[in-house]
Amino acid sequence: MNLFDTEPEAPTPDTFLDRLFAQSQSYLDGDRFASIGDATHFYTKVVGVTFEGRQDVVGGMVEGSPIELRRQPENPFDPNAIGVWTGRLQLGYIRRQIAREIARHMDAGERYSASIGSLTGGGTKNFGLNISIVRENAKQAPILPAEGTASASVLEALIGENQLHESQIAVLDRLQAGKNTMTIMGTGRGKSLCFQYPAAVRAIEDYHKTVVLYPLRALANDQYEALLVRLGPLGVRVFRANGSIDMDARADLMRVLVSGEWDIICSTPEFFTYHLDRFATASRPDLIVVDEAHHIFQSKHRAAYSKIGEAIQTLGHPQVLALTATADDDVFEHVAKTLGIEAWVIDTNVRKNLHMVDARGTFNKIKYLQNHIRETGKAIIYTMSRAEATKVAERLRPTVSQIAFYHAGVPTAERTEIERMFRQNELRVVVATSAFGEGIDLPDVRDVFLYHMNFDFTEFNQQSGRAGRDGKDAHIHMLFGEKDRRINDFIIERAAPTIFTLRTVYSELRKLAIADELRYTYVDMANLMQIDKVDASTISAAIRIFADTNLVTIGQDDDGRFVRFHPIPTEKIDLTMSTRFAEGEAEREMFGAFCEVVLNTPHELLENLINQPIYPSNVPLLAG
Repeated sequence: MNLFDTEPEAPTPDTFLDRLFAQSQSYLDGDRFASIGDATHFYTKVVGVTFEGRQDVVGGMVEGSPIELRRQPENPFDPNAIGVWTGRLQLGYIRRQIAREIARHMDAGERYSASIGSLTGGGTKNFGLNISIVRENAKQAPILPAEGTASASVLEALIGENQLHESQIAVLDRLQAGKNTMTIMGTGRGKSLCFQYPAAVRAIEDYHKTVVLYPLRALANDQYEALLVRLGPLGVRVFRANGSIDMDARADLMRVLVSGEWDIICSTPEFFTYHLDRFATASRPDLIVVDEAHHIFQSKHRAAYSKIGEAIQTLGHPQVLALTATADDDVFEHVAKTLGIEAWVIDTNVRKNLHMVDARGTFNKIKYLQNHIRETGKAIIYTMSRAEATKVAERLRPTVSQIAFYHAGVPTAERTEIERMFRQNELRVVVATSAFGEGIDLPDVRDVFLYHMNFDFTEFNQQSGRAGRDGKDAHIHMLFGEKDRRINDFIIERAAPTIFTLRTVYSELRKLAIADELRYTYVDMANLMQIDKVDASTISAAIRIFADTNLVTIGQDDDGRFVRFHPIPTEKIDLTMSTRFAEGEAEREMFGAFCEVVLNTPHELLENLINQPIYPSNVPLLAG
């Protein structure tokens, strides 16, 4: 629900917050289609294709053929109905949840185009139809300033009225000259802009493609969400590519990898290297960005990182940009050699205004926050889940009325309003997941509270570095402790099943199958099996791993989603070859390393980690 649907004018801050908190549970209930009305493109299944003799028409459709979407407000069963047509023949309908979100755009005069994505079924089974939908208004972008260029438009979308600093300009100059470039910058110095800007401008002006590699899928997903909001309106087609995306998103991704209809892909090294052949033709990238590039050295035993250099050669040596805040002499030399670096920029800026407050192991975190936010200036409280962000904000609201929660389940319009209010001092505190901050450059945040333990150094550094960007004193409060470590271990155990768990789940799922097919929800499967430390998220991850390794097929027909088992293979299946499995193991490894440091290192040393870059001593600060 949009908070402004019933108001002719924008509400006051107090009214907005009252409504935000009143809707908090609906945002937690999780409508995965809630933001699809803001998407520039998506891929979905057509429903109702088995009715009214439509099978003969559907069976004759050809991939890529244009089709028409027609609003049908007079439909007696759904006033948001949107029919799918080819000429005078109706193929079916857009599913109800999606129609609800995009009907308002169509009614407001926006246009959507569609084409056949894929045809499924046939034979003894009914045909199914998947289609690709593009929001025409977005496709016709970029929306450039009257007097400007793509460059001006992209800068405005990314940093508003802020100015580039010298190191960012130096990086962009070297990229413009065609050099393979590496930059070492501390937290909060704008490394992300160094690839976001050229990727977007090149996409708009020259149809160039950029692949950005992140060490963890959560980081890739956060960046994807931020770029979708900021660059999507300019017509930049952004996708994410990792083992955690759902079936519809994966089908859409695979379609555009074949057609080349994308501009920026946020990926993990595992997905990129495992699916390298898909990037070798129409989807050949012009720029490859390696974020947190020090992992090329520090994760030598992580196979995907060791293959990035070879992948670059296979793709014909596209331009490369490496970004990191941590590169001593050994790291610098190894990364430069692996990626063929020709130029670099080292920003030695030290953020002496950042101060780490050691409150690790705080028992009553709410009381701690209440005591501090009464007097503090602008503050961000980071939690690890949507539910926790909501709960903490609700408990603190009696202490500070100018408070809001922020997470990916909150609709885009409301998130944008929260950002505006926070920037203009109508809000003093935001309680958020990691979704808040990526692409939101706020200078005057005085305090950052790390309520829960992060899962890795990158997230820890990023969230800490969002304090004090105006150069004035700011504090980062570490409230987490050993209890939080156990919580995170539990989350990882469920979301990233081990080989032992995968074998157990596979065996139990086969026992539940009827004629080698499962029609249960993941929640039902977990409840029926009752395996220790296995829930619906574990089942979801396991089944995707089984699908990656050709043990099962995941699909959907008019009866709903299904999992179909293949005949038991005669040869041993290597489950570690799954993208999803490798990403999970990387998360487990990186969290273990992070815990050893963040729980045991004196806060003075942790402060040094976040306020200054680590750079080599034997090379000049600028080259190329």
